[in-house]
Amino acid sequence: MNQYLKTYIELKKSFQESDNSKESVIALYNFKEKLENTNDIEAKQVLVEVYSLLALKKDAYELMCQISSSVDKKMLKKLSILQEYAKKWGNHYAIPKPKTSKEEQDELNNILKLGLPFFKYHPNPIKTGAFRKTDKAVICDCCKEKTLIYYTGPFFSVKDIDCLCPKCIANGKAAIKFNGSFQDEYSTDKNVNDPLKIDELIHRTPGYCGWQQEYWRAHCNDYCAYIGSVGAKELKALGLLEEVLDDALWDDEHKDMIKHSINGGHIQCYLFKCLHCGKHLVWMDMD
Repeated sequence: MNQYLKTYIELKKSFQESDNSKESVIALYNFKEKLENTNDIEAKQVLVEVYSLLALKKDAYELMCQISSSVDKKMLKKLSILQEYAKKWGNHYAIPKPKTSKEEQDELNNILKLGLPFFKYHPNPIKTGAFRKTDKAVICDCCKEKTLIYYTGPFFSVKDIDCLCPKCIANGKAAIKFNGSFQDEYSTDKNVNDPLKIDELIHRTPGYCGWQQEYWRAHCNDYCAYIGSVGAKELKALGLLEEVLDDALWDDEHKDMIKHSINGGHIQCYLFKCLHCGKHLVWMDMD
């Protein structure tokens, strides 16, 4: 047994026994990057297995095409299976590599460098897709100024609004001018009584897009920060699955649905984090 295969077996065992823990996923990604920088054919063969384990089906198939033998029936059968997976799913359902604390802070700093206001209830709106960057400036419907970053999330108003800049959302001018809101006040957890917090969420925080009616979680008498859309794989990779299941909101049937949720699939979860105690919560809906 070569060293690459031996290491893979050890990492796979850790990954499976820990139920896709954050540490085991990071270890697999680090090993993947090491193998990608090695030209050894045995390393490439093991890399196919690593890709498959991380659900990088497209990458696994493409690499297998490069290294497979046209006369090896066993390899050809495996290649055929990978081709089917790659055709159906590509890399769409791949297990994401968790970010380190430093990477998360660097990402936040880069957003601030763009001049984007800080939204405490939606701290990374570029990553979640609430805002989109463009090379060609567009005109904000509220302030009539040019902007390279514009809002793509829900805005509830009697007027049809095409473009809002981050500044007009943060200072509340968009909500006032168009008598609109970014979140339905009744589609939130009810344990927030401070009218200033309610106003900030509803009128000065970019919303997110869900399958059905978007819902905002709250904890410690305050609204939570929206982190992004996730499925069970993402929650496991972040080490958060058990934490979000520890929630009085969900009964056993709902918990089972969360365990089988897929980011972008029929059952979708949306991740939130308490601003005070750090508790993670999810909202779940279906297409």
